[in-house]
This record gives sequence, structure tokens and C-alpha cells, in this order.
Amino acid sequence: MSINILKRFLLVISLIVSGLSAQDKVDAIEAARQAKAAAEKAAADAEAATDAAIEQAAKNAAKGAREKIKQDRLDEEARKLAEAKAAEEAELDAAAAAAAEEAKRKMAEELGLEYTPPVGGADVVTEEAVTESTTTTPEEVAEEVLAKEALGWSVGGTGSIGFLNGAYITNTPVGGSIVAQTPYGFNLGEKFNFKVSLAGGIYQSEAEFEGLTEDLDALFVGLGVNATLFELVFSETHVGLIGAGLGLRNFSGVSLEKIMKKSLDLPVNILVGAESFIATKADERSGNSTYWAGLGLRLNYSF
Repeated sequence: MSINILKRFLLVISLIVSGLSAQDKVDAIEAARQAKAAAEKAAADAEAATDAAIEQAAKNAAKGAREKIKQDRLDEEARKLAEAKAAEEAELDAAAAAAAEEAKRKMAEELGLEYTPPVGGADVVTEEAVTESTTTTPEEVAEEVLAKEALGWSVGGTGSIGFLNGAYITNTPVGGSIVAQTPYGFNLGEKFNFKVSLAGGIYQSEAEFEGLTEDLDALFVGLGVNATLFELVFSETHVGLIGAGLGLRNFSGVSLEKIMKKSLDLPVNILVGAESFIATKADERSGNSTYWAGLGLRLNYSF
């Protein structure tokens, strides 16, 4: 009996050991399965993370490319606008420079001065002219011409010998006058530029009254205007005192300005013409009105 009990005890022990051994094998397999599952999950997570990173990078690259294309288009539009504005400014500058040159030319013509166009012709606008045109006003152009050239004043002496006179005068007057032309005046149209001038002189002759012939010294002082047409024909008229009363003086003829100033480059001018007078009161003795005319020659100096 003891032997049977011992056998059974050994059998139980053997079963217990076998069970424990089998349980250890089951735990190892389960651990391996769980490790594999964990590895597979980690691999899946890594792949998902990689895909997400690739997709995000692709999105960022696409966004950057879109923004670059958009910025490039904006830069191109800005460049075109800047070029168009620069071209417009250059055109305006060229027009302004041409206008400035035209103003200089007209001012020189009005003052009877020689105008020298820019090198290359009137249609060529240099960079310097364009730069100056942006800051130069028409008034400054006029001042520049006046500063470089004449001031617009002139003084001339006229001598005349009479060839025609009224009945009161028995001996045709001979005399002379001085005329001072100022730079001040006014325009009538584009061709008539009138300048204010002052004149004074004395003319000697003889006159008969009540059977007596006496000297007639007619003093002349007047204020008037003068003008030159086509730099050739001139005329001036003065109103003032002639003799003992109100009178009118006119001197008209031909100007040699083109020859004296432009061809010979001289500051003087010669004028040849007829000088005529109308006196409402020749002297205090008779109080008669009269007239006379003579051939006049003037030498003018401009400064």
C-alpha cells in the first residue's frame, strides 16, 4: 500500500511538473505573439508617421511654390508699372525741355538776340536738359536769357534834316533828339511787341508872323511806344510837348539790326527813316499850329 501511495505521489508530482512546464511554454508563445504584434503596430505607426510627414512636406512645398508664383507675378506687374511710369516721366521731361528751349528762343527773338539751339538739333533732348526741365520754371528761363544777354534797354541819338513843313515855317527845321527805350511794354498778337520809350530834343527853324521872321526853336519832350516788325520795319510815336503846346512825333523807317547785330555782332543798330512832327502851338508869339517832316538817321546802342 505504501508503494501504491508512493507511486501515486510521484505521478502527481510528475503531472504537476509537466503542467508547470507546459504553462511556461504557453507564456513564452504568448509573449512572442505580443512582441510581434507590438512590432507590427510600431512599424504601422512609423509608416503612418512617414506618410503624414511626406504629405505635410508636399503641402508645404505646394504652398511655397504657389506663394512664389504669386509674388513673382506681383513683382512683374510692379516692374511693368514702374517702367510705364518712367517712360511717361521721360516723355513729360522731354516735352518740358523742348518747351523751355522754345521759351528761350522766343525770348531771344523778342529781345533781338541770337538764339543758339542745343547741339544735335532742336529735337534732341539731352539728359542735362531733361534734369533741368524738372526744376526750371518759365520765369526762370526768361531770367536766364536776360541774365546771359541784354537787359532790354537802348539809347539812341537821331538827327534829321527837314524836307517838308507847314506854311507858318519859312525855313525847314533841322535838329536832333535822344530816345531811351525801356524793356517794359506790351504785345499785340505774336508779331507786335511794343516797348515804352522816352524822347527829347530840339529843332531849329524860322517862322514868319505879322511880317516879321524870327527864329523858331521848338523844344520836344514826349512819352510813347515803339515796335519793330520782322526785324526790319520800325515805327515809334511819342506824345508830349512840342514848341509851346501839345504835339505828336513819329519816326518810321528801316532797321539794319540784322546786319549790325546778327551779322557783325555789334551792340549798335542803325535806323533810317522819316521823322515827322505835328505841333498844336508852335510858339507863344503866334500860337499857330504847324507841322514838318525830315529825313532822319539814328544810331542805337543796346545794353
